[in-house]
Amino acid sequence: MVSNPAFLKNMSPLNSLLLAILLIMPLTANLNAEDKPTVRRFHSSRPEGASSVVAVENASLAHSTQLLPGNSPGQTLEEQIQSVLQNLDEVIKSLNATRSDVVKLNVYHSQDLPRETILRSLMDWSPKRESPAVAFVNTKLPNSDAEIGLDAVFVVPAADQPLSVHPMHIDSFGGAKRISHVTVLPQGDVLYISGQAEQGELPTATRETLAGLLRTLEHFGLTRDHIVSLKCFMQPMREVDVVNEQIAEFFGETMIPPVSHVEWISSEKQPIEMELIAWAPYTESEDSVSYYWLPWLPESPVYCRATRIHGNRRLYTSGLFSEEVGDGEQQVRSIFSQLESILSESGSDMRHLAKATYYVSDSDPSSQLNSLRPEYYDPQRPPAASKAMVTGVGHAERGITIDMVAAPSK
Repeated sequence: MVSNPAFLKNMSPLNSLLLAILLIMPLTANLNAEDKPTVRRFHSSRPEGASSVVAVENASLAHSTQLLPGNSPGQTLEEQIQSVLQNLDEVIKSLNATRSDVVKLNVYHSQDLPRETILRSLMDWSPKRESPAVAFVNTKLPNSDAEIGLDAVFVVPAADQPLSVHPMHIDSFGGAKRISHVTVLPQGDVLYISGQAEQGELPTATRETLAGLLRTLEHFGLTRDHIVSLKCFMQPMREVDVVNEQIAEFFGETMIPPVSHVEWISSEKQPIEMELIAWAPYTESEDSVSYYWLPWLPESPVYCRATRIHGNRRLYTSGLFSEEVGDGEQQVRSIFSQLESILSESGSDMRHLAKATYYVSDSDPSSQLNSLRPEYYDPQRPPAASKAMVTGVGHAERGITIDMVAAPSK
């Protein structure tokens, strides 16, 4: 650094300007390096085609709608997989991103389409050593002819990152112009709201559940314009249009965010549960994630009603299965053991979980999950969560799968 005032005084204006630029350049370079989106992938013992955990920093993250194969009758299973991956490519390219930018895939598939077949296709589709985290569930799909669907989270290139929630309609996909096929979650905070459900016939239950979610958003000073994506656990799937009509009515003339549907097994009195992801402005916090309960809803020591990750660092895990065939307790303990290990490897821990998704297809692991969670969770810091009973968890010999979003522990 120059410290001689006389030297500065005698410099020409041009030389003074050049010196100022030289002094500022290293600082600017450091700031740009720190602010650049970064993705780290941890593979552990995951099968080819998926990472165990993907950690993302300093990135706006696009969330796609549930993508389905094209409407071509008589497609083979492999053709359906390729069709849905082509649709994913189109979504990615709409935001100038690449396959290397994908950090998480949620795969929805029939029991006729084995998980291993999908993973082989993903291994070919993904750049080497740049596989996303991947979660699976067996379900019927909104298109009754479809055997597979997926939604994705991917990094938006730095040059294209928006300052507010940015929904996009892709013309080639068709549909009403206010349907968003992908919405960008800008940098800042992110709010995960646990699944909520109201009783009644499907139209009424959907409408009142959406009202409850809006009440929750307003509790945090947010509106429906902050919603990035919705997920519906519903039955029966053949009435998905009823749900979509209520969602469209809820958003009025504004853009409808991406929506994904899973058919669950529930009582007729409670045909639907809905969860959402919302953007929130950045807030200073000593902790990377905050946990909230709502005064009008019951509290639980094993899940909270909402979590807020502060800032632009988060981790996505793949859907985890028990490493060995076993009863419910063995499956649940195996999954939590793996979760502890991969979180430690990637810079997080069990006290920084933000959002859990539990799919169960058997009563034993379902009840064991309820019994064992208090052993693993801090009752003051349990994740926001949704738990759904489904026909299959994507693995023929398992009855439970869990995937997580977490925040760094430091």
